[in-house]
Amino acid sequence: MTQDEGVPFHKLASTRGSYAYLVDGAEPVLVDTSLPGRADAIIEELRGLDRRPAHIAITHYDVDHIGNMGALAEHYGAALWLPAADVPYILGERPRPGIKRVIGALMRVAPPRSFRLLHSGDRVGSLEVVPSPGHTPGHVAFRGLGCLLVGDALRTTPGGISPSPSLLSWDRIQEAASCRNLTDGFQGGILPAHGEPLWWPMGGAR
Repeated sequence: MTQDEGVPFHKLASTRGSYAYLVDGAEPVLVDTSLPGRADAIIEELRGLDRRPAHIAITHYDVDHIGNMGALAEHYGAALWLPAADVPYILGERPRPGIKRVIGALMRVAPPRSFRLLHSGDRVGSLEVVPSPGHTPGHVAFRGLGCLLVGDALRTTPGGISPSPSLLSWDRIQEAASCRNLTDGFQGGILPAHGEPLWWPMGGAR
């Protein structure tokens, strides 16, 4: 939970390893849904926080981000938002490239019954959609309330930030550019799927 940093975000412990975040507000937003099979644990944790998401927003097509999207959207009656360029992969209309094709075959995720498309500049609750392609063709981040929810566009370490491993990237050059575009001039919290939230630039005033 990141509210000790003064921002209304909850890092869900039930999604450790591929974090999802609940963003408070008039219309709470769940960003990503972690690995398949974690829906019950996520629901239980949100019940403990006394929170019900009105929206579920997905950063990209990887199975550790879409794993529980359908079950959670149905349980909460929440609007499900998917990045437009990644939809063919999420629906199984196009195979994921590289090693992700194998991962997708081993960890299948049922396509959602209904969804809405995310485009640059759209708003979901208190969050603005920021394109960040490279890790996948349609990867998006979300910006709002002094934070960036970056999915796999970058990861954090005790020493700073870096792009995801090149083996998992659709386009390494675009991913590096997205990493720069997200962080250049940004001051606030960076909330990644992999790694722990940190304040950026590191050591900057809060």
